[in-house]
Amino acid sequence: MSSTPPGERPRLSGSEANETGGSEPNETSAASGTESVPPAERSGPRSMGLGPASRKPVVRTTPFLGTLPPDDAPRVLDIRNVGKRFGDKVVLENVTFHLPIGEFLCLCGPNGAGKSTLLKAILGLIHPDTGTITISGLPVEKGRSKVGYVPQRKAFDRDFPASPIEVIVANLRGRWPLRIRDDERELAMAMLERTGATDIANSRMRDLSGGETQRVFLARALATKPELLILDEPTAGVDVGGRAAIIDLMAEISASDSIAAILVTHNLQAIARCAERVVYLEKTVKAWGLWSELSSERELTAIQIASGDHQAIQLDGD
Repeated sequence: MSSTPPGERPRLSGSEANETGGSEPNETSAASGTESVPPAERSGPRSMGLGPASRKPVVRTTPFLGTLPPDDAPRVLDIRNVGKRFGDKVVLENVTFHLPIGEFLCLCGPNGAGKSTLLKAILGLIHPDTGTITISGLPVEKGRSKVGYVPQRKAFDRDFPASPIEVIVANLRGRWPLRIRDDERELAMAMLERTGATDIANSRMRDLSGGETQRVFLARALATKPELLILDEPTAGVDVGGRAAIIDLMAEISASDSIAAILVTHNLQAIARCAERVVYLEKTVKAWGLWSELSSERELTAIQIASGDHQAIQLDGD
């Protein structure tokens, strides 16, 4: 890669940019839709590369760094040089970024990029081989109680007649409630009101739609008063109307100055409305900056589709 003039963001060479082409080994750079004409000489709107060709991993020799959070801002999440391998397979390598209080960050990348592994490390389900993760200045073992998690896969027994209130209180207690106290019911109802789900408070979970179930699990996560909220593919499996409502809720959370959030998604509408910054992960951080910066970079157009769902994390008790 050629040297970058001072003050300018690094850009890929034409050959490197072509590497954002097709996901299949035999696809050529022509299939990626990359033009040979220099960007300055192009006319009309640029192709955003939304077809299968854009799903090939982004090849960068250095990370793209846009506008980053202030170094002196209080950090809810601080990830430094984290690495993880399983046998001979390197899953995460030198992952470094941080999340200040009040910021809404989108974590995206193709399948196999290490997103699930990184989430598990943040949640304390696995330990990184190298590097450190701190939550509000505490090691994960002590700080994970400050994390609210909305899982991609909602695991509960649909034959068991549980109500949303019981699901929320069970998460607060860490066990199933035989009897719900008045203060617990009041808190559960307040969280359901916040997510627009008071009308289903006494319904059975098995009867709820995908969007209604997502509202309940979001209320469940918020009830713990987390400092860090992790939303793992919150629009997956939700109908169009439900997705719009969930995105509206996430936009409200994004406007809050009291909670930091990580959104894992490939939904462009959700990213555009909610994300203040984006981290693009492919084993390591390939890009980090404002969504407006990353989405306008042609060599980073793989971010435009984020390559679909990653492996859902299974938590005991979810």
